[in-house]
Amino acid sequence: MPIIQLLRATNPPTPEAVHINSGAVLFVEATTEHQVGQTLIQVFGQTEQGIRVVESLQHVLEALPGSFGAYRHYHAGAPPEGESVVHIYEHNIASITPNTPHDPVFWTITFKDQFALRVMAPLPLGL
Repeated sequence: MPIIQLLRATNPPTPEAVHINSGAVLFVEATTEHQVGQTLIQVFGQTEQGIRVVESLQHVLEALPGSFGAYRHYHAGAPPEGESVVHIYEHNIASITPNTPHDPVFWTITFKDQFALRVMAPLPLGL
């Protein structure tokens, strides 16, 4: 898998490069206006915080093709800025299970490193 180079988002801003193995990416999403950086990249083995970068979500998705989009599920309801679309890379998915009988139905995606992400139903075709 190719290594991509982006600029880590820091506060205060510094020109710090970060090199990411594209095969280790679980998902990416745009950050909210209250967070540092423009895009969050969750990689294999980082269970606490993802990597925040200054590049736009569109730029990151172009550098990391092959994802599918799904709306993130929030137990406490969507944040004021709205639901977030997460762009998920299926090569790192271990399992997908429905969380029924909840309404609305959501799915829990568990990745190979045991990181879990909840997304709204329906799942994209093919999963």
